[in-house]
Amino acid sequence: MEETSEEMSANGKATNGEMVEVPTAEWTTASLAHASILLTVLFGTAGGIGLPIGLAVPLVMYLGYRKQSRFIAFHALQAFVYQLAGTLILAFLGALVTMTWTASGSLAAVLIGFALMPFALSLTLLLAGTAIAWLVYGAYAAYQVYQGRDLRYWLIGECLEREVTR
Repeated sequence: MEETSEEMSANGKATNGEMVEVPTAEWTTASLAHASILLTVLFGTAGGIGLPIGLAVPLVMYLGYRKQSRFIAFHALQAFVYQLAGTLILAFLGALVTMTWTASGSLAAVLIGFALMPFALSLTLLLAGTAIAWLVYGAYAAYQVYQGRDLRYWLIGECLEREVTR
């Protein structure tokens, strides 16, 4: 018999951060879905061409495990939605940074562009900080699930749990 965690909440359903009672192999597989954010970042920064590969990993895991394991399916779907949302947010911020620096550079010839440079720099730092926070939170989720804790991403976890348990 495989090793399982022992702690559960009073109603028999795990809440965010509590241990869940599933086989250890499921913890590992579910944590790999969250850890696929590393592939998404790696392939996304390589010109963005490989970005769909990184996003496909948790989606394929969800489709493959949705009838076999609700635990793995939930975490794979959660990882996919988190990575997709993060990718779209970072793409929007990247486009905004590009437009701001382009406007600042173009208008620098008439000195107005120099006034935009602090704003462009602030947006660039926001983009970098958001990307780092996105990656760290995804890696944290992978670690928590690997440790046997049931993690729900902020804003999307509860909604996706209802979707998977239907």
